[in-house]
Amino acid sequence: MPKAAYPFTPDQDANELLASSGTALLIGLCLEQQVRSAKAMSGPLALKQRLGHLDAAKIAKIPDAKIQAVFRKPPAIHRFPGMMAKRVKALCARIADDYGNDGTRVWARLKSSEEVYRRLRDLPGFGDGKAASGVRILAKFGGRLLDGWRRYSSDEDLPWLYREGERVE
Repeated sequence: MPKAAYPFTPDQDANELLASSGTALLIGLCLEQQVRSAKAMSGPLALKQRLGHLDAAKIAKIPDAKIQAVFRKPPAIHRFPGMMAKRVKALCARIADDYGNDGTRVWARLKSSEEVYRRLRDLPGFGDGKAASGVRILAKFGGRLLDGWRRYSSDEDLPWLYREGERVE
């Protein structure tokens, strides 16, 4: 992934984390449900600040009550902290077990957007829409311009974009 920040929150640190960590990007996409995009995409930074890391294997091993408490601590990481803590924990277990504890390995070395879509779709907390948005995000902002990426989602389905802390209409 590029060093440049992804423009999905008004917080530059959150955007830089999304661009530099595949695990962070996947957690942000997982949280993208029934909350504003900026809130979801800021979730990985909040989680990292509260835990001191975004190590998928370590997150997967956190007891349910503890991870839920981390998500519930004010301000809550998500509107539905208990449910989303479980989903993020399951996502992190998959990243740890199947992708060598590195979220970028979900899409690394793949040759087609269809393969990326299938892998994203197979992750806990991902449906068709999130997987399609993930393909488009990786192409437009992550430099993964794989054949067929334009078929997946549309710009209207992407998280809101921010420039200099302000939402771009």
